[in-house]
Order: sequence, then C-alpha cells, then structure tokens
Amino acid sequence: MKTPMRWLSEYVETGLTAKELAHRMTMAGLEAEKIEEVGAGWDKVFVGYVTNVERHPDADRLVLATVDAGEHKLTVVTGAPNIAQGQKVALALAGARLIDGHGDSGEYKVLKPGKIRGIMSEGMVCSEKELGLSDEHEGIMVLPEDAPVGLPLREYLGDDVIEFEITPNLVHAFSIRGIAREAGALLDKPVHEQPACDPSSLQPVQPGLVTIEDPDLCARYIGVVIEGVTVEPSPAWIADRLKLAGVRPINNLVDVTNFVMLELGQPLHAFDLRNLAGERIIVRRAADGEVFETLDHTQRTLSRDTLVIADAERSVGIAGVMGGVNSEVADDTSSILLESANFNMTSIRHTSRALKLRTDASARFERGLDPNLAQDAVLRAVKIILDICPGATIRAAEDVYPNPVSRGTITFSFSRIERLLGMSYPEADVVAVLDRLDMQPELAGGTLTVHPPTYRHDVTIREDVIEEIARHLGYERLPETLPTGTTAEVRRDRNYAIQEQVRGALVSAGLYEAVTYPTVSEIELEPFTVDGVVSLALSVPLDAMVRVKNPLQAERPYLRTTLIPSLFNVVRENLKHSASVRFFELAHAYVPTTPDDLPIEPNLLGMIMTGDRLPLSRFGGDGSLDVFDLKGALESAFTRIGASGWSIRAEAHPALHPGRSGRIVLGEEEIGWIGELRPDIAGALDLGTARVAVAEIELDKVIASIPERPEPRTVQRFLPVEQDFAVIVEKSVPAADVEATLRGSCGPLASGFVLFDVFEGEQIGAGNKSLAYRVTFTAPDRPLTDSDVARMRPRIEKSLKQRVGGKLRS
Repeated sequence: MKTPMRWLSEYVETGLTAKELAHRMTMAGLEAEKIEEVGAGWDKVFVGYVTNVERHPDADRLVLATVDAGEHKLTVVTGAPNIAQGQKVALALAGARLIDGHGDSGEYKVLKPGKIRGIMSEGMVCSEKELGLSDEHEGIMVLPEDAPVGLPLREYLGDDVIEFEITPNLVHAFSIRGIAREAGALLDKPVHEQPACDPSSLQPVQPGLVTIEDPDLCARYIGVVIEGVTVEPSPAWIADRLKLAGVRPINNLVDVTNFVMLELGQPLHAFDLRNLAGERIIVRRAADGEVFETLDHTQRTLSRDTLVIADAERSVGIAGVMGGVNSEVADDTSSILLESANFNMTSIRHTSRALKLRTDASARFERGLDPNLAQDAVLRAVKIILDICPGATIRAAEDVYPNPVSRGTITFSFSRIERLLGMSYPEADVVAVLDRLDMQPELAGGTLTVHPPTYRHDVTIREDVIEEIARHLGYERLPETLPTGTTAEVRRDRNYAIQEQVRGALVSAGLYEAVTYPTVSEIELEPFTVDGVVSLALSVPLDAMVRVKNPLQAERPYLRTTLIPSLFNVVRENLKHSASVRFFELAHAYVPTTPDDLPIEPNLLGMIMTGDRLPLSRFGGDGSLDVFDLKGALESAFTRIGASGWSIRAEAHPALHPGRSGRIVLGEEEIGWIGELRPDIAGALDLGTARVAVAEIELDKVIASIPERPEPRTVQRFLPVEQDFAVIVEKSVPAADVEATLRGSCGPLASGFVLFDVFEGEQIGAGNKSLAYRVTFTAPDRPLTDSDVARMRPRIEKSLKQRVGGKLRS
C-alpha cells in the first residue's frame, strides 16, 4: 500500500518525517517496506511560466519557448507538440538530473546547455517520464494554473511515499484513511474525515434498481444513477495522487473510483448506464460455461461458483474482480450507474484464483471488507463526481442491505491484560488507547467491555483486544524476561522415528527421496484404473476420490491415493539427464470417507527404479535395474526397522508385467504391490525402453506390526554350524514359500537363511528349479555337530514334500 505523505496529512497531522513515521508504524506491527522520495533529484527543476512560443528559424518541428521561473528566465528549444503560451511547466536548468525520456532504459542523464540547429538552449521543459512520475513522454507535463512560478518543483509536486506491507488481517489499514487511523491512534492525533455527500442526497430511491439473488455472496449493494457527467481527463489533484500511489490515470470517472478505493479502501465500479439492459442490476451466480469478456479484453469461462453483476439480459461484470467491456465507461458516456458493494471474501478469493485474475479490488475483497464501508465510499465518490462534473445530478439510487452488521461486544477482566502480557498498564492509558481505536471502552468493577467497530473484523476475542493495547502502547515497553519452569519430557514420535529409519535405509541403498504434489490428474491415474477403480497399495473408486474445489493446478484436481503417478513425472524429467534413476517418496495418500468428513491420510511408501545398474566404466557390467534390485532395497529398509513376516505373492496386476509382479503381504494382510511396469505403458509415459520397477506399500501397516520393544538378542556363546540345502520344486512355486517351509521345519536352532543359488536344467527335470539355501544353526547351551543337523534332515524333507511338493537334492 503506497501512502503519499501529503495525502495522509489531509487525514492526520503526524508531525513526523516519513522515516520517523515508518519506524513508529513498523514497531506497531504495520511494516513499512520502503520509502520513495519522489522529486529527491529535482534540485534544479522549477515551476515555470511560458511567456512566449515562436517557431524555430531552421527546423519545422522545433519551437523556441521563453520560460519565466522567477529568478531564472530562459529560452529553450523543444519539440513538444503540446507546448503553448500561458502554460505552467516544469523547467529544468543546466545540471539537472533527468531520466532519459526516450526508450525504456530509465537511465539518468545530466542536462547540459547546447546548440540545437544553431540556437542555444540553456534548459529544458520536462515530460512526466523525464521527471520519473510516469511513462508518459509524448509531450511536456502541464502544471495546474495555481502552480506558483519560481517554486522548486520538489516543494510543489515532490512527496515522500511510504509503502506498507498489508497482511491479510489488517484490511482495515488497506487505505489512506486506514493508515491515518492507525497513525492517529498510535500518536494520539485526531483523524479528520474528508467532504462527502449526506446520505439523504441519494434520492429518489428507485425500488428494483438493484436485486441480490445470492445474499450469501453479496451482503450489500448500493447503486447510484448519475446523469449529466462528462468524460475528460481528471483534475491534477486526483491524477497526481493516483500516480504517487502507483495507479495510472484513465479518465475522471474511472479515476474517481480508483481514488476512493485508495483513500477509503472500498472498491467501486462505474457502468455506462446506456449499456445496462433495463437500467437495472442483478447480482447472481454465473451460468456454468458462461463466457464473459473482461476489461482487459480477455474471454473468460465462468462457473456456478462465480458471482457476477448482470443487467436484465447478460453479465456486465465479475463481482469484486473486474468489469466487462460491454458496459465500460467510454469517451461519450453521459450517464453512469455507480456501484459500491460488499462481496463474500471466500467467493472472491476462489474466483480470482480460478480465473488467474488478481486486481486491486479483489485484493481488498478477499481480505474481508466491512459492509458499512460501502456507504462511506459511495458518498465520497458521488461528492467528487458532482464537484468535477458541474452539470451532473443524481437521478436514482437504491441500497440493498438485507442483514446490517453492527458492533460486537467483548468483555473480560482487566487483570487479564497483565496475565497475558506480563506487565500492568494504567487503566487510564488502556481506556485512552481503546477510545482512539474507536472501540468504545467501558471499565467498571475491574471488568473491561469494548465494542469494536465493524471495520475491525480481526478483533473478535479478548486476546485480539489485548494485542491492540500492546502494539499501540508499544511492544518495546514489554519486559524482557527469560522463561522459567521445567521443560516437558521429550517424547519422540515412534512412527516418525521409524519413517526416518526407512528413509535412511533407502538412501543408503542408492535411492533419492522425491517430494511431489499431493494432487493428480485423471490422465496420470489411468494406467492404474481398472473398471473405474484406482488400484495399487490402496483401491479407491475414481468417482469417490477427494476432488479439490479450488486446485492450484486446474489440470490436477484429485487428492492422490497413490504415489506412483507423481513419481513417474520425476523419473521422466531425470531420465533426460541421467542413465540411472532411483527414487522413493514417503508421503500421505488421501482416502475418502463420507462427504461430510475429512479423508483418512495413510502413509504410503512409493519406490521406482529404471536405467543402468552400474555407472559406465571398464569394470562395470551392462545390466539394467529390475524388480530384484527394487526388492533388495525394500528388504534393506524392512530389515533396518525390524519388520518381519512379510513376503511377495506372485499375482498379476493390469499395469505390471506378467510374471514380474506380485502382491506384498504381511502375514495374511495385503500391504502393497511390487513389479515391473508393462513395456507398452512405460512407452506411453515416455519412460524409455528400459525396465521400470515400481513398488508401493502401506507403511502404516508395516509400522503397526513392529513390536514396541523388540525381543532382546543375546550374543551366541558357541560357534555356529552351516548347512547347505538344495530344494527341487516346480518353477511356479515361490521362493518365499520354500523359505517359509524351511524355517518352520528347521526349528528354533536355525538363526539364518540365505538363498545363494538358483539352478534350472535337464539334471533336475523339465519344469523344475533348484533353490540352494545356506542355513545357520546355533544352540544357546552347547556346540552343535554335523550329526545334530543331520538328524533334522528327515523332518525337513517331509515338510518340503507336504507343503511345496519339493525334495532335497542329494
């Protein structure tokens, strides 16, 4: 919020310099980001009067202008097309620092006297761009007739502009008057209101001029019909203030709406009355798919969530955001309907984001404006319009305000202030500051009652009131004390600690952690959607997935139920730069419950690998990463966290390669999938021709299976005995089932199992495979011998034959 000091001084005389005021306001919580000294370099620029203009004897497009600036009277050569005798202009003397008025360089130049076509020019009449006031450089800047000749231009037009950072909770300060109120309360200075029409002047009331069909989105709408207006450039006092505040002047009617918005904080809009069908306003929701052209000449498609301003036939503006070209003020406009309204802050914020259209109006409405401010603004705007358009009159008006807002009441014990802030304040000081904040304080019997004004919607509870007291009496007065007491016992979150262990194990296994967006598109989910159900670790119907009402990316409207599609995007980008890609992500998924409840957010672990197994070198192999590399990384993570009892059951998945996919189970519970992506799907996703191994696990279920306190492990006193077992089974039998059978038949003496060889050949029969395991046996009370292990062999053979149809090779 750019705040010119001269404009501010009309509301409150602070008696401070811009730098001092900026510091005081910042200490009170209203941060001043910077101070711009407009005219700081105009030390040799004065207000001049053009006494004579004559043609240059040797140039058709140049003139000789004699300019009187009090002590300085010069003849300058200029090509300005708009210079004329009797004008007040900005005269720059030799040595003045001006901005290059031609091109976009914005560089400063020092003015030097010189001959132009044989005539000495000792100065220069300046354009607005050369003075740094705007980008206008087609002609010289013409000053108002009351500009005092000979006065340094800095004293006449210069100003100090403080730019304040207005946080969302300080919308009451998003205007010149709002800043003035804050400064007045802080410095104990009176705040003066500016001239405005009396409410009784908005006559006659015309019922039906305004209709609000959706009062939940529009709390108030004031429409005023003004006839006899003339569209022309704004008076200098309006245009100059707009420029200092960073707004480009357009014409007097549009400028008045912008001027009042900056001054009071209430956005206004002027419609050309002749373009309003039925000469009436209807505030309603847009039709789905309705196309509307805004003032920036852009066609925008609206939805039912968009509130529009319409006439009897069509939309003429997007409420709180921007008007339309079909009703904008034109050069020949003679009658207008002036709008001053209050719109629902959430609706405006959603509309602005959905349309990717942010304006000064939407920036104010989306913070939440006071409905009562609409009347203050329209009365001020009407007053200015009637003053600058002498022939203008009010023909009709209507104020639709179905549910007027009034002051609230907050009551609490005065002693609460000291308990919250740590120091006591004199009662008189507290009452005085609350009175300056227009909160109508009442203190009786140790109880403080305040009635915050309606424009302070950020003050709703007692702590808000106490905060206002602290910041206006000075945060620097609060005592500096060290905290006392005992610190709470540190309780580490078990789930988080295990998740960190998983991350560490996967990073150690060579994977990189990715962080992706929580939203996905239907196209990204398509490979994992079968019969309308998105299925991987979780199975959720697509039409039941949580849909974001106002997504940051319109093309990704769903909250994800799987991490893999998002990881595909990461892999696709990284394959452009690397021959080997290994990523994992540990994040929430969002499982819908009922329409009225929030989704459940389980933790999922997604993993993906593709590309070369080893980097290119004379010692490296030429193998590619596959599902077994991914399984090894997963085993490493599960071993790190102490998860056991899990296995992979061969099973087909529509998106995974047949024969290279399986469901991950924990005991008898299904917890995820692992496999290689089908080549056709990988190609369609631009993931290259190499194998793409993926896995996704419900990590919460794995963590729940890990005992809170693992069983203690003792150091073995006796040397272990190792025995190799080669098991012949059919190819279709999973190795996990074979290992589980071995574990069960070897008994408690078996402490380790390693699969170290897989063999297929004629020696063991067609359709068979041999799995070689090295089993480690230990006993806690004695050393084992080979004969002890040999006695287990018959039991192992019997178990293998009964459970997996296998036999031991001799």
